[in-house]
Amino acid sequence: MAYKSVEDLKKHRVFYNFLEISKIPRQTFFEKEVSDFILNWAKNLGLEVHQDKKNNLLIRKPASSGYENKKPIVIQAHIDMVCEKRPEVDHDFRKDPIKLVLEGDILSTGNRTTLGADDGIGVAMAMAVLEDKNLKHPPVDVILTTAEEEDMSGALNIDKSWFNTNRLINIDHVVDNEIIAGSCGGIGVDLKFPVEYTKKTDNYKGYQIKISGLRGGHSGEDIHKGRANANVLLANLLNLLREKINFLISDLKGGNFRLAIPREAHVTVALEEKDVETLKDIMKNFESEAKKIYEETVIDLKIEVSAENLAENLLSKNTVDKIIDAIILSPNGVSSMIGSLNVVESSCNLGEVYIKDNHIYLVTEIRATFDKNRDYIYNKIALIGKYLGGELRAFSVYPSWVYKAHSNLRDTANKVYSEMFGENIKTLAVHAGLECGCFVDKIQGDMDAISIGPNAWDLHSPDERLSVSSTEKVYKFLTKILENLD
Repeated sequence: MAYKSVEDLKKHRVFYNFLEISKIPRQTFFEKEVSDFILNWAKNLGLEVHQDKKNNLLIRKPASSGYENKKPIVIQAHIDMVCEKRPEVDHDFRKDPIKLVLEGDILSTGNRTTLGADDGIGVAMAMAVLEDKNLKHPPVDVILTTAEEEDMSGALNIDKSWFNTNRLINIDHVVDNEIIAGSCGGIGVDLKFPVEYTKKTDNYKGYQIKISGLRGGHSGEDIHKGRANANVLLANLLNLLREKINFLISDLKGGNFRLAIPREAHVTVALEEKDVETLKDIMKNFESEAKKIYEETVIDLKIEVSAENLAENLLSKNTVDKIIDAIILSPNGVSSMIGSLNVVESSCNLGEVYIKDNHIYLVTEIRATFDKNRDYIYNKIALIGKYLGGELRAFSVYPSWVYKAHSNLRDTANKVYSEMFGENIKTLAVHAGLECGCFVDKIQGDMDAISIGPNAWDLHSPDERLSVSSTEKVYKFLTKILENLD
């Protein structure tokens, strides 16, 4: 069906629901309002609903006529979203609704902010199943979780009593002709070390160097696509500069979130006036080379310099060297592959660099299917801390979801897809964290799970986009799976 406007999308219940929740802020750890909205919505439908202290929701829908004796199925999605915006965009994710733009088949925000289809569209599909009295299905338990985009603490803290079945459909994938049957685990790591200061002198002038125009993206699903990391680019530029001129640093900031590939970074340097032209020449050459290297993956790479006021206290030469060394030495990007599946096995993303409370922080997300490889990367970062006098902290650990050779649910989904669309659906493991891994020890018996979802691109960035027709396709697929379950 063709839609002429965002308002026109309301004709389809999935999009109606998505538009409704897009009016409500749902930043990670601030999901109470949207959780309460869905809670009351479910109560008004007369459904059994539970909300826990993490604002997770369990909504139970009885089986349709003739399906009462079939085993229940869980449909699961997360209600929080990554909040990223362009620097020039005025948007408060704590109070402002997401402004949607429809261009042909593509729903986006016009490249202003993240769209929140990750995973709002999964939530909207689950809501559509709950409200449709004409669907054929076994008992349906919808579980909507919080904090997926930060530490998965919502899923990790769900009470085991919420599960009365061992089969689950997660709606958090982004390719409509694929079934995900495994995902990596992950861990957040911050490396910090104390900074030393020196007084500003009159012979120093301040200049801000800013890197922008990178594509960014999801730190797992996009990590193999060769996209530039703004933090790494900035450190490499500073490394070249220190070979030619003397400078100190007044301020430094790169990236906003460890789960997003950094699109922007800036540093304010203090240097003598005589070195300004050398600075500009090195920057110009570096920008030219970077554009060649990342030609296919950048939007509009820019490295700009402008006059900037300096703080009274500047980072010492020793601290500046430590910062540059730490970033350059930090592992970033793909670490290992699973050759038989042609999928990334382990990786890391240096998502944030910033100064706070007299310390420099480097924040990294490590992803791996196997714990040993996760620990291998962690130990690399630990060695950087050891030799540079830093402290390491691990946080937000979540488990992997190991691929199973046989799955009844997967077999049903494969059969349904083939009958509906005349082709076989692809089955694979994905290099991203999915909550299925968190439920392994909560579901009675062996978990039988799949993850599906509509075509979407550039998650965790303001370029996030969703296909309308693909969303319709996947919703039909979902309802047919429910109809055909044993």
